[in-house]
Amino acid sequence: MNRLGTALLAAVEALVTVGVGVGIALVPLTLLWGFEYGLQVDWDVFWKAAGSVWLVGHGVDVTFVLGSTVAKASGVSGAAAPIPVTLAALGFAVVTVWLGARAGRRFAETEHRVTGVLVGTAVVALLGLGLALSSTSAATRPSVWQAIVFPALWFGIPALVAAEVCRRRRGLDPDPVTARVLDQLDRVPVVWRAVVGFGLRAGTTATACVVAAAGVLVGFLLLGSFAEVITLYERSHAGLLGGIALTVGQLAFLPDFVGWATAWLVGPGFAIGTGSSVSPIGTALGPIPGLPVFGALPASGHTFGLLWVLVPVLAGFAAGGLMRPRLVRALGSADSALHRALAGVATGIVAGVLTGAVAWVSSGSFGPGRLADVGPHALVVGAFAALEVGVPAVVALAVGQDLVRLPERSWTRERWHESDEPADSTAEGSLLDALERAGAGRITDVHRFVVEEAHHAGSGADAPRASRPEQDTDHDVELPDWARTGGVADVPADTADRAGGMRDRLRGAADGVRDRAGGLKQRAGGLRQRADGLVQRADGLKSRANGLRERAGGLRDRVTGADAERVDSAPDDRPDRHRPEAPEAAGARDQQPAFPWSTEEFVAGRDDVDEQAATPATPTASSAPTRPTKRWDQTDQVPDEELPWWRRPQGDR
Repeated sequence: MNRLGTALLAAVEALVTVGVGVGIALVPLTLLWGFEYGLQVDWDVFWKAAGSVWLVGHGVDVTFVLGSTVAKASGVSGAAAPIPVTLAALGFAVVTVWLGARAGRRFAETEHRVTGVLVGTAVVALLGLGLALSSTSAATRPSVWQAIVFPALWFGIPALVAAEVCRRRRGLDPDPVTARVLDQLDRVPVVWRAVVGFGLRAGTTATACVVAAAGVLVGFLLLGSFAEVITLYERSHAGLLGGIALTVGQLAFLPDFVGWATAWLVGPGFAIGTGSSVSPIGTALGPIPGLPVFGALPASGHTFGLLWVLVPVLAGFAAGGLMRPRLVRALGSADSALHRALAGVATGIVAGVLTGAVAWVSSGSFGPGRLADVGPHALVVGAFAALEVGVPAVVALAVGQDLVRLPERSWTRERWHESDEPADSTAEGSLLDALERAGAGRITDVHRFVVEEAHHAGSGADAPRASRPEQDTDHDVELPDWARTGGVADVPADTADRAGGMRDRLRGAADGVRDRAGGLKQRAGGLRQRADGLVQRADGLKSRANGLRERAGGLRDRVTGADAERVDSAPDDRPDRHRPEAPEAAGARDQQPAFPWSTEEFVAGRDDVDEQAATPATPTASSAPTRPTKRWDQTDQVPDEELPWWRRPQGDR
């Protein structure tokens, strides 16, 4: 795909992303406009409301101005003044992040990833500007610059991260901007890169574990407080469509509730209004909005509420302990207690920053008066998270032994490097070194030893020696004294022990190889016998199949009558088995035509015996006696009353 095609694809992706988010808010409001208000109100009001909700969902500050009548009817102090809403309905932002990541993966399949990300982000910014301008009215005033920046960031950052991850997984070349950033990172010392990288991975993992536990906790609270939630739904008198719109709005704030639960697990908790507090130690609530989801809030503190603080502590300890081997391998020779402690501190800092960011995006103003302070305090939550995750991570990294030994193979592709050691170096204490010291030498160095040996019973110095072969001064070396015949006793003790141990090791290795070869030979013999048995079984099955085939042929001949005309020359000594004679043995006879008359004539019978054929010929010495040919009408007649009804003659009816 060329650059223009990538730009068009990015524009379409951005348009779909914004359209899906706005449609989630616009569809319920349009249903309310059609069924509850009977199309009596201008649809433009609901469009402005949907645009404002989408902008609020991305963290854009929107100021609402209520009329004097509505402000007095609400009974809330400060309702007549402009009401800034800064609490983001993060459900819309989550949808944008998901669609942005999908778009980034598509951009990674093209050669112009940067173009796709930039064009998509720019289109989202333009659409945010259009929604901000179209949603501005006397009742709603969104921040224009935030409408341009915040939705574009929610789309562009996930798209960039997803595109880069896909590029690295597929091994594609980086673009010029990414290549320059990677070059700058390569200039950082390896030790600090390892420490910071470990902190990013471990801190992110610990924060993800805490957020996941918070999500599970929110689900259990909603399930356990189902009765209170239904009661608040009934008190709202919203109706069917109003209940649907109310449910969609609460689902949009569900990520905020998870952020509040994360702050609750960390310890400081959160507030719903000025002066209120919800924490593991205790709960103090004032007047709160009558949203059904607030029925799941704990009414008071828990006796063992502080035990929930163990969730981030265990997350930090597990992240540090499980990832410690990777840090040790990354540090290499620079591995030390100081560097591991710094990695634990980096883990705590990253976890504190991420947890504080979660608390920051899930806090803000939700209404007039005391509702201007809703959510957790970001700095306090981040500081607590840094301590609760960082200290256990430092302890886990300071443990002497690895908690879990990860495989030595890296998760990335294997990298080969050249060794500075020479290839022919022999390590001290190795087998080659022992062979060298025992006098075996290398196979590439050829030596010939000259052995003097006596060939008669005499021994000692008076024994004559065999004639020595002609020496080769280039290759022949003098045989050591301990290797000469009769000179074993002169071998030094350490050399003899070394040679004997090496000999025993080689003999043991040879015996092991011989035993293993014998076992393999026996196994091969068993397999051969099994194969012979299978061959014999196959032959038996083949013979049985031939017998069945012959039997089937005999049955077919008996059914079709072909056995009466088949020549059977095989002898049969059985007295109860009569085989028809062959035509050559029976002599010349007239061939019987197949049914030379009609069925009625055959059933009634005819006396048309050929007299000449019935009269026996005069026997001669050279010819065998012949029998008269029997016609079809000469068969034994069966009475008509004994014939079946379909064989009886039909002429007398």
